[in-house]
Amino acid sequence: MQEKEKAPQAEDSKQNQEPAEENLPSGKVSAFRNAFEQEAKLRRAEEIKERRRQHAAEEAAYQAREEYARELQEEKVDLIRLKQGVITDSDKIFHDEEAPKHYTLWQRIGNWFYHAKWWLGIAVFVGLLGAFLIYDYVTREDPDFRILVLAENPELQADAGSICTYLESFCPDYNYDGEIHADLVYIPVSENTMEMGGTAAAAYNTQLYVQFQSDACMLVLADSRAEEYLQPEDMFVSMEQLYPDCPFADGFRLNLDGTNFTELTGQAAVMQPECYLALRIPVENMNSQEEMQQAYDRAKYMLDQIVPQLKAAS
Repeated sequence: MQEKEKAPQAEDSKQNQEPAEENLPSGKVSAFRNAFEQEAKLRRAEEIKERRRQHAAEEAAYQAREEYARELQEEKVDLIRLKQGVITDSDKIFHDEEAPKHYTLWQRIGNWFYHAKWWLGIAVFVGLLGAFLIYDYVTREDPDFRILVLAENPELQADAGSICTYLESFCPDYNYDGEIHADLVYIPVSENTMEMGGTAAAAYNTQLYVQFQSDACMLVLADSRAEEYLQPEDMFVSMEQLYPDCPFADGFRLNLDGTNFTELTGQAAVMQPECYLALRIPVENMNSQEEMQQAYDRAKYMLDQIVPQLKAAS
């Protein structure tokens, strides 16, 4: 009895599962089904076409790879056969070898110079620099005495020979070469030269620093304009203590204003106002204390010869 009741229910469920088209009129059901089938055919045709195109592309790529691999293998085989001497030529291998060139001697020399020009340039520069340094060392005169001029006075620099000649008149032969030679080191120290900027000012500052670090010049001729760039109280000895009876001694200065210094030296140049001589304190820097003291003693001797000759200008 229960089985009979279930049978009708199963039939009803099957009827409910039928496409919705059954509820439509017959004409509409046929048109809908035709459209659906036509769209499915088009999609299927496009899918088949795309698959065929992909297959053709893959096949072409595969054939190209196979052809390239085959050509490479043939080239390798021909190359091996060429190396082994089995064959003398091959269409698979292209020879780019050129006939050997024969150069003349001058062409070889020119080619070598062309390829080595950078190294030759460096070598020539180093050689010239070394030759200059050697020449300068051999020919350079080592003066017996140097005076450092810090006053900005181009005329004084141009007339340096007068001061040097005057110093040579009583300078001992300190370097024992049988000749007496004095030299003047000129560094224009003033606001105009030290603050103007550029390479010149940098060079002057460097020269000033080096001079006060070495024992080259212990006797200094300066003026008031240079003091701004010095530390005179810490650099120079007291002239009043060295020469208490000299009327021109004033602290660390041995004043030259109003004296006969230009007459003694035979200078044509006019001295700047407030010029004076000063003597550096011997302090160990670039040179040892012994070397600084020796240079100081020599400068002190020269100053001892100058002070008695100073007189008021007439």
